[in-house]
Amino acid sequence: MSYTIHIDSHRKALSAQKGDLLVDKILQAGINLSVTCDKKGLCGKCLVEIVDGNLPPPNEQEKYLMKQKNYPQNFRLACSFRVADDVRIKIPEESITKDVLVLTSGLQSIVSVDPAVKKFHLQLPRPEISSPLSLMEILERRLKEKRMQAPFGLLMDIGKILEKCRFDVTVVVYKDKELLNLEPRDTQALNYGLAIDIGTTTVALEIVNLNTGETIGTSVALNSQSIHGADVVSRISYAYQDPNKLYKLRDEIRGTLNSMINKLLKETKIAPSNVYDITVTGNTAMNHLFLGLSVDTLALAPFNSVFDCLPELSSRDLGFRINPYGKVYVAPNIKSFVGGDISAGLVASDLANKKGIYLFIDLGTNGEIVLKNEKDLIATSTAAGPAFEGMNISCGMLAQPGAIYKAEYGKKLKIYTLRNRPALGICGTGLIDLVAILLEQGKISPSGKLNDREQKIHIKDNIFLSQNDVREIQLACAAIKTGIKMILEEYHLTKEQLDGIYIAGAFGNYLNIENAMKIGLLPRIDENKIFFIGNASLAGAKTFLISAPSRKVIEAIVKKIRFISLASRPSFQQNFVEAIEFSQGL
Repeated sequence: MSYTIHIDSHRKALSAQKGDLLVDKILQAGINLSVTCDKKGLCGKCLVEIVDGNLPPPNEQEKYLMKQKNYPQNFRLACSFRVADDVRIKIPEESITKDVLVLTSGLQSIVSVDPAVKKFHLQLPRPEISSPLSLMEILERRLKEKRMQAPFGLLMDIGKILEKCRFDVTVVVYKDKELLNLEPRDTQALNYGLAIDIGTTTVALEIVNLNTGETIGTSVALNSQSIHGADVVSRISYAYQDPNKLYKLRDEIRGTLNSMINKLLKETKIAPSNVYDITVTGNTAMNHLFLGLSVDTLALAPFNSVFDCLPELSSRDLGFRINPYGKVYVAPNIKSFVGGDISAGLVASDLANKKGIYLFIDLGTNGEIVLKNEKDLIATSTAAGPAFEGMNISCGMLAQPGAIYKAEYGKKLKIYTLRNRPALGICGTGLIDLVAILLEQGKISPSGKLNDREQKIHIKDNIFLSQNDVREIQLACAAIKTGIKMILEEYHLTKEQLDGIYIAGAFGNYLNIENAMKIGLLPRIDENKIFFIGNASLAGAKTFLISAPSRKVIEAIVKKIRFISLASRPSFQQNFVEAIEFSQGL
């Protein structure tokens, strides 16, 4: 027999059969009802108001929730309510899943909050002599799981914890199959994770509320490994076949991360014990050095990584000072030097699901390019060097206060510095603007030669560009240009066929597209087809953190991506030499 569910809050009427779960019908109607416990009646987030119709007696969890939330007695859990006749309901705002905007610069990516770590506040029954269940069995029955894993250290403490809080406990569950912690009374609101991007030059992290997907605080610092080389090749060479040097690099980055985490937790007044999950993104070399894995296979052809996809690791094993039973997920490597930063960017930008032909370009020290055509994803990498980040430039610097990030020329040269501070140096976007202006003025020839006797062009005060600086930006541009040209040629495509280019990296909205085209860094296409998406690697780390299903999605995508090695192609050297000249754009 068919019944009707009237949802007054959403002005919808649904058809249902007797015995249908209310939650299933609501979700089928496209309403994002919050169900974070897989419809087991544990999270209490799918409460709805039964306005009219059959109202079954509340179960123990519903009684508890209505008392805790101070709700009227006509509220029921949609995941426990079965349709028995026509029913009229209202869904409160707090029972609707809030989608989270992950990328906000040029491209928007919406993610539903479904973290790997969830917390459930339970009033557990005490063991009885007549039925002496084990404590784990009591937990498993209440969580509606046949078998749960638990860390040995937690097993040692379960009895003490439950007795101390009189079986009024919050259970911290990982991926619905493992107990991470038992905490006295209600600590559901205290559920946090860390998204970390380990860049070659800088490290960025966010602390995130896993219940809401909200970023609570952020931190950025220099990668402490930089003293051993500005690029990945230098660091691989440093660690190659010397475990002591490898471990030194590992300890340096872990020390940086722990210092950043400790400071950020103090600023946000969040206890380390309430941080349960960490996601880490980084290029292939950076994630190997962070984990302390040998880079020997990255140093020699065919440049194999040790891993592509890893299971979640122990936060304690990796030296993180968070909850001792916390987890760490490292974004998967694609192939060779196309690493976890790119797989994270692909998830954050949702590139695989775009209709049309797109390029994804990461303008970092190791320039990575992914082509998405109608059916496939193809990836490659090219050694751009650190010029785009202001490194290896005489007066170069990171995008910090005082950095020249923009330059214009009217009647005279006008420069802009970050936070309007006195000019201290030049960051990547400022470097591109200055080279484009100097090319137009003829002070730099298309071949890159400075038309100046001093072999130095003064910008302001003691800030200048040298011949070597121009060569650095030439080589960086040539690497990217060559990569774009060859990956398009692989599928007999032209730049005119591109539906869009996504630019990831530290440039953000500061890069002048016209100037980037003038020096040949970007192909000359409609500027409206170019989107800057900022730190897509960090955005991907956050996506993995707040959406556990996205981890399986990217692991499946990674297996299908085709990799092409530019350097092994006979035409690479010729293409690269031709691309060095500024006038040779796509």
